[in-house]
Amino acid sequence: MHDVIIIGAGPGGMTAAIYAHRANLKTMMLEKAAPGGKMISTWEVENYTGLGKVSGFEISEKMFNHTQELGIEYQYGDVVEVIDEGKTKKVITADGVTYDTRVVIIGSGTEPRKLGVPGEDRLSSKGISWCAICDGAFFKGKHVLVVGGGNSAIEEAVFLTTMDVTVTVLNILDTLQADKKAIAQADATGKIDYLLGYEVLSFNGESKLKNVTIRNLKTKEEQVLDVPGAFIFIGAVPETSFVEKLGITNNQGFIEANARMETRVKGIFGIGDVIDKELRQIVTATSDGAIAAQNASKYIEALKSQP
Repeated sequence: MHDVIIIGAGPGGMTAAIYAHRANLKTMMLEKAAPGGKMISTWEVENYTGLGKVSGFEISEKMFNHTQELGIEYQYGDVVEVIDEGKTKKVITADGVTYDTRVVIIGSGTEPRKLGVPGEDRLSSKGISWCAICDGAFFKGKHVLVVGGGNSAIEEAVFLTTMDVTVTVLNILDTLQADKKAIAQADATGKIDYLLGYEVLSFNGESKLKNVTIRNLKTKEEQVLDVPGAFIFIGAVPETSFVEKLGITNNQGFIEANARMETRVKGIFGIGDVIDKELRQIVTATSDGAIAAQNASKYIEALKSQP
């Protein structure tokens, strides 16, 4: 029996683990990928207080090392269901392992949103990617498409230019949603142009991406872009399928949590990108983790005092 099981070892999950451990709670982190979550594939972070410019990988490594120096248990686990049994919960993984715990803190994050157009699934990892830092090196000296108009899209486009890649940014809206600094950095590269007010109709090719069919939303004119690579950054969807039966998510699938990070089910907390919130950043995820762990400790103390 664990006191706390944390699903997801992103910045929120790792912070929650540290705070729970400091409260003398038997704590375990379950992660189905690498510690750090999306942070690990972030090229550059410059808004985490006190660190200046640093790679997401470096922050991830420092946070994970911190948890291991404290001796916090860490296991691989792809969680498929969380069962509420009142004072205890069961956490079940895809390989059939069941863990018992008093508290579950969910920091499972999000996964990239797809366009849902022909060819996208077939050519995934064959020219289509959702991670520039992972796959950008394959396109050195080439021209690629970046789909999206927010900060993530523009920042990833800038990163691609550092690898001698030229970029066309395509956005369905006729303006960019990224902040002015990100756009200025993109313009300063001299390697990025824009197609605003366009949509992707299909990704084309057999064994690898050959070109992309796009359409101007105003004129309805279609054209084909000859690009060997396309990077998609149009938002994310929460990874919450394993709590569907608990009734703790909204219509978009995000977990609804209050200021104490509590969900509608006692003993289950939500943190980080997976919860319904206004700002999804590393710093807000770490804050969520600390708050959740503190209130988890109070909840467990109350449980133990019950007859």
